[in-house]
Amino acid sequence: MRPRLIALSLLLAACQPADPDLPPVGEALVTNQQAACEADGGRWGVGAQEGTFVCYRTPADAGKTCEMDGDCEGLCLARSRTCAPVTPLFGCNEVLGRFGTQTTLCIE
Repeated sequence: MRPRLIALSLLLAACQPADPDLPPVGEALVTNQQAACEADGGRWGVGAQEGTFVCYRTPADAGKTCEMDGDCEGLCLARSRTCAPVTPLFGCNEVLGRFGTQTTLCIE
């Protein structure tokens, strides 16, 4: 009878809840990230790649005039010479880089 008691004890030990100190994974992680994003003023939405989500934010300097990278919290858009209205800004965009050099930046 003793081996059965040991086997039952081992089986019950395996059914213990997960360690509460471990970080969340899967849906719990996504739910936590969404809540943190929205609590900080962001907008939770679909990312650039299928099945991904991202926290979109409106930079404080959105729409402000810029001349080069570093003038903005996000990107300095070449065509309008203004700071990007949202971050991250997916797709290919003409931006002003360091020293005001125009370049194409693609973020997927």
